[in-house]
Amino acid sequence: MSRYIMTVETVKIKDFLFSTNKLRIIRGASYLLDYLNQIVVPEILKNNGVKKEDIIYIGAGNAKFFVDSEDIAKKIANEVKKAYKIKAPNSKIVASFAKTEYKVGGDNSKNKRKIWEDIDKLAENTAIEKSKGFPMMNLDFIGVEKCELCGRNSAQISVENLERDLENIGLNVKDRKVILDNYSLKIVDLIDQIKKLTGISTDKEEKSEEEMQEKKGIICEECLRKLIFSNRVKDTESKKKISFYNNMKEEYKDDIELGTEISDYENGKSFIGFMYSDGDGLGDFLKNISEEFKKESNNPKVEEDYLGFLNKFSETLDKNTKDALLEAIKEIFDEKKDEKRFGEFLIVGGDDVCAVFNPELVLELSEKFQKIFEEKMKDYIQGTKAKDSSITSSSGVIIAKSKTPAFQLFEQALKLQKSAKAKRYEHSAKTGFIDFQVIGSEGCVDIDSFRKTINKKDEVKKKDNLVMERPYAIDIEESSKVKNVEKLFTTIKELKEIKFPKNKLRYIYELKRDEKLEDFEKKMEFINILSKMKDEHINFIKENYNIDYDYQEFEKYFNNIFDIVELYDFVGGEADEN
Repeated sequence: MSRYIMTVETVKIKDFLFSTNKLRIIRGASYLLDYLNQIVVPEILKNNGVKKEDIIYIGAGNAKFFVDSEDIAKKIANEVKKAYKIKAPNSKIVASFAKTEYKVGGDNSKNKRKIWEDIDKLAENTAIEKSKGFPMMNLDFIGVEKCELCGRNSAQISVENLERDLENIGLNVKDRKVILDNYSLKIVDLIDQIKKLTGISTDKEEKSEEEMQEKKGIICEECLRKLIFSNRVKDTESKKKISFYNNMKEEYKDDIELGTEISDYENGKSFIGFMYSDGDGLGDFLKNISEEFKKESNNPKVEEDYLGFLNKFSETLDKNTKDALLEAIKEIFDEKKDEKRFGEFLIVGGDDVCAVFNPELVLELSEKFQKIFEEKMKDYIQGTKAKDSSITSSSGVIIAKSKTPAFQLFEQALKLQKSAKAKRYEHSAKTGFIDFQVIGSEGCVDIDSFRKTINKKDEVKKKDNLVMERPYAIDIEESSKVKNVEKLFTTIKELKEIKFPKNKLRYIYELKRDEKLEDFEKKMEFINILSKMKDEHINFIKENYNIDYDYQEFEKYFNNIFDIVELYDFVGGEADEN
């Protein structure tokens, strides 16, 4: 009987998470996917005879394991897809399998194909499944009412007839509670949550009759299930602890206060910080490891050792990501005893981190997380067969108005994260990079176009940025091509400590960008600016920029001035505006 190696993988996760800007729904979506991956999928495998030793790994939305026949593989694929369709409507799952000669615990010395070849074939089959895409339903018909939370699905649940609607979609309602996967929630609490999220006031005097009629309190099944699961984040009765919130609860216990809106994490000027980090170098590391194992093909246990390595690696990667974030949070917030809302953790697992924080903390928190993660992975790699490899994390950080739609925050952060990752590979660095952008009123700004406008001469002279040096490296010696982000933060903090006038920084920035003035004119104007400043401010500039009035050109100064100006309000405390 043929055996198979199989994978089930959650895809398009970000589309599922950011279907709405409502933080509670996003949180519930994240927890729901963790629940399916860590509770539901293992139960399906167990019920189909997949033993613990048959599982290579389960985590971060992915599961890889062995099955005894093609029929079982197809049965598991159907059951997993059905579970996701019912419990997480509109989530996307792919399943694929490939033949293998490998037998768990058996003699594999005579196998013609090695397990790493089967895994490569499985990856090809999975890519084919992903390329097929997913069907989409057109709901733009007259008379179809849309969900008031996501606006993309038809509304199936109304607060006016909640119990009836819950029963119509197959949920168990008993004793004025809705029961979902061994978790119960009072109907009255669910009604109150839907009203608040859809904007229906619980106090009729708060809104006019016309305003009350605008919202009906109608939502789709997808948002309903996410909402119910958002309540499970604080569920202490669950046998298996899932999601990063459990790591936080173990450390901070009752000090965690979850927000209900993204605006709960804004500063006094209505800005929030949004970060997305992703691992670098994983593919190269696994390829190098595979090559090392291939050198031991005559070892009868080499395939077993390779699978054991994959299992341990997935566990270590996930643990190091969560531990690194928790350590970074502790380092930041231990100095802020009055802070109760630490952040909103939308994705934490595998090698991904996506979170919302106060804008004055998000950059340093991201940098600390990346640095700690690199150190942990470096220590781990030293104990493997691929000691020369490196696994790091590159990050994109957006500081934007709290009303910016969540999906736009993520799209912009993802664009910056890819920019940071590209910089790492461009310089073959063994450290991650961070890119950042402050966006004022428009979350949909074209970052690439905006940066070209900022650096007009860049397009003509084909040289480095004139006023920006981002993306920055996390942990590297500075050079003319690569700059260290910690030094940038230190510079900003030192400027604030000596109360360096922010308007003077802006003046230097505008002077740097002025294309009408020749370099000599800029230099003279700059000297004029300096002549009106305090000695300590002049000395700071001379020491930090190594300015020599007689020999250096002004064009060589302040290549990071826009980075400083843009981050001045978000790194190192209050700024002096004068």
